[in-house]
Amino acid sequence: MYFDQSLDKILTETIDKKKYKAAVAIIFDRDKWLLGLAKTNDDRDKKWVFVGGGIKNGETPQQAAVREAREESGLKCKAVSDVIRDYDRDDVAFIACKYTESRHDIPEPNHEFYAMGWFKESEMKSLKLYNNVRRLIQKAKKYQRDR
Repeated sequence: MYFDQSLDKILTETIDKKKYKAAVAIIFDRDKWLLGLAKTNDDRDKKWVFVGGGIKNGETPQQAAVREAREESGLKCKAVSDVIRDYDRDDVAFIACKYTESRHDIPEPNHEFYAMGWFKESEMKSLKLYNNVRRLIQKAKKYQRDR
C-alpha cells in the first residue's frame, strides 16, 4: 500500500512539473518588490513585470525562478513558496522569492528590460503595470511574514 501511494505521489509531481513552461520570480525585500520594464514583442512591452523565463530540463519551478532572477537582474534570491497559481497563465509557475543580498544593491537588467527597480506598492500607482502584477503581489504577501 505504501509503495502505491509513493509511486502515485512521484507520478503526480512529475506530471505537475511538466505542465509549467516558465517560472516567474516575485521577488520581495521587506516592503519592496522587484519589477522590470519589459522590452518584448508582446502585450508586456513597456509594462512593469516580474522577472522570469523558461524552465530548463531537470529544473524545478523554484530553481528556474531563482536562476532567471539572477540572469535577468544580476540579483540573488531564494525561493520561499510553492507554485502560486494565476488563472491567466496556467503554464507559468509564479514563485515568491526573498531577496538575499545587501539592502541597496541596484538591479542590472539584461537585454530583456529597459529598466529595473525596487518599488513599494504605493509607488506602483504611477507605473504602467502588467495586468497580473498587483494580483500576484497580494498572493505572494503571505510569504513575506517571518522571512
